[in-house]
Amino acid sequence: MAKVRVLRSEGEQEAARLLSDSIGEFGPGLVALRKIEAAQYIAAQLSGNPNVTFITGNTMNMVNVSGGGQH
Repeated sequence: MAKVRVLRSEGEQEAARLLSDSIGEFGPGLVALRKIEAAQYIAAQLSGNPNVTFITGNTMNMVNVSGGGQH
């Protein structure tokens, strides 16, 4: 279990370094582009789920229309 934590920590460190290097080289626009791409990917994945619906508005809202069995 400790090795998993070390590997995860090293991966997060590498990701932070790569992000910092990208911002330094290309500016914050690249990060904004990656956020948009990630949001598009997530939306595409969720759009195929019959238990998720999107509501228009200023923010993306997701509602579990099945109710999930909890009251």
